[in-house]
Amino acid sequence: MAPKENQVIHFYNNLAQEYDAEQEEFAFVRQPEKELLLATFKKVLKPNMRVLEIGAGTGRFTLEMASHVKEVVAVDIAENMLDVMRKKISDQKRENVKIFCGDFLDLELDGSFDLIVSFSAIEYLKDVPQVFDKISRLTKKGGQLILTTAHNTFLRMFGRVGNYFRQKVYMNAFRKKKMKAILNRYGYDVIELDDLVLKSFFIKGILLFVHAEKVKGD
Repeated sequence: MAPKENQVIHFYNNLAQEYDAEQEEFAFVRQPEKELLLATFKKVLKPNMRVLEIGAGTGRFTLEMASHVKEVVAVDIAENMLDVMRKKISDQKRENVKIFCGDFLDLELDGSFDLIVSFSAIEYLKDVPQVFDKISRLTKKGGQLILTTAHNTFLRMFGRVGNYFRQKVYMNAFRKKKMKAILNRYGYDVIELDDLVLKSFFIKGILLFVHAEKVKGD
């Protein structure tokens, strides 16, 4: 595994017990993200769905999805983060969540998925073509993709620099035009592509929301 990935694993393993509380401290980012995702879940999630979550962490959204679908396969690189999720699963007596620890690109995942999601996580995965190629191959035709990720704006650049000093990783970020081109290349049509958080008439939001449907391929 690459050194940068090791740094991310180390960082999140150390943060695991405080991660959920820290998200509350960044409510100006996380609350709008949460509200949008919960509203989207209401429209998208169905009882027969098989869902893959990339970068599931402590299960901020995993358990919410699991209560509405057949199965959630949750992937993360940090074992301690997943241990926090396991405790939540046990507390809720949830039996339809399968957990895999490892790099998404290295894991062998069985079958295909009706929905693939990733929330503020794919920016850590550096090989963008490989990531979206694998996501596409794992999505059923007619299946959907929901992402939140870093929006490549001037304001977000400062956050990415700050994150580098904190985690020693300079994250990817995506402009809408680039994201749309990536989605089209890998067989998706855009349902919704929008930016949010710290957004105004003059400033673009720092978080990118992606909702797309697989229309090409198997």
